[in-house]
Amino acid sequence: MRRDGFGIEIIATGDEIMFGRITDTNSPWIARRAAELGARVRRVTCVGDDVEEISRVLEEALARSPDLIVLTGGLGPSEDDMTVEAVGRAVSRGIVLDPGAVERIRRSYEEREIRHSARGERMARMLEGSRPLPNPVGMSVGMALEEGDTTIMTFPGIPAEMTAMFDAYAAPLIEEGASYRFVARTVMAKVVFKDFFPVYRAMQRDYPDVYLKNAATPPESADGRLEVREIKVD
Repeated sequence: MRRDGFGIEIIATGDEIMFGRITDTNSPWIARRAAELGARVRRVTCVGDDVEEISRVLEEALARSPDLIVLTGGLGPSEDDMTVEAVGRAVSRGIVLDPGAVERIRRSYEEREIRHSARGERMARMLEGSRPLPNPVGMSVGMALEEGDTTIMTFPGIPAEMTAMFDAYAAPLIEEGASYRFVARTVMAKVVFKDFFPVYRAMQRDYPDVYLKNAATPPESADGRLEVREIKVD
């Protein structure tokens, strides 16, 4: 862990994000959850379904040595689900099938009366030396691996699956390694910002460990209040 806290980088993958067809809701959720647990999100990156691009972004993240890198998306059965290949290229590891995941996928297909196919087994792919992260909600298996001082975890892009897996696997790691706890508070004040600004600057000076962010209400708002968000690091 770095001296300035447990650091996380988030890499969200998917052409649908890059084309603006969907909004990446996973990264903000992870950022909020990680902060609650005491981690500091250093960087959030979105990248399309391209092995070289994902691999390059991951290599750049690894060079910064965060404690944890979380990748979301690209673990499904389609040919454009490329996260496993990209991570493998970045860390020079081969792809293997997790037998337990293969069996879970087979049973799930049978329960849904869907014919099992080799394409479904793409969701059971992992890298040599990684450990499987069973999906408590869906079929795509995640994986965790160590690369130097950094843990890499991959989760599906489906929000319900991602949140369940993050809390099951990433949250305990953060709680164990984080040395900070974050306390957030919002203060609403009915004051014109130019009158509040000297107080705001004084607070920043007197409390350097407290992150302050003002969110002024537009003039046309009915109440005209100024919102000040404070986050204290213990």
